[in-house]
Amino acid sequence: MSRPGDYRLVNGTVIDHLPVGSAARAMDLLGLPREGPVTVGINVPSPSQGRKDIVRVEGLFLEKHELDRLALLGPSITVSIVRGGKVASKTVLDVPQRLVDMIPCRNPTCITNAEPVVTVFVREGERPYRFRCAYCERIARVAKT
Repeated sequence: MSRPGDYRLVNGTVIDHLPVGSAARAMDLLGLPREGPVTVGINVPSPSQGRKDIVRVEGLFLEKHELDRLALLGPSITVSIVRGGKVASKTVLDVPQRLVDMIPCRNPTCITNAEPVVTVFVREGERPYRFRCAYCERIARVAKT
């Protein structure tokens, strides 16, 4: 357990290499702040990217659907799990092949806008990714990835 004024992450998650200006969006996607301290760095110098955003959250351990949402924010986002003050695992996020119930279809005549049907988009091509609605085939560009 950390002491007051001690800002080291003991058990939690570090979301690193976020594109500059995306920390607030990442926090919104994850419903932060939840419980526990949240540290946010915006426009932080980075040897590999020039500049980046970073979010550290004590006591937060993300689920797969949350990682998939974060991956849409940009390329090369890394998520590190910290346990006992040490990095237990580090993952570079990849945009999933299928987005299930993540984004709405903008086609007003799509079945997902008329019935209680979960949206499904399938990833096409390479960066910048395009996603095709599995029902109406409308193309959606989701992120600057």
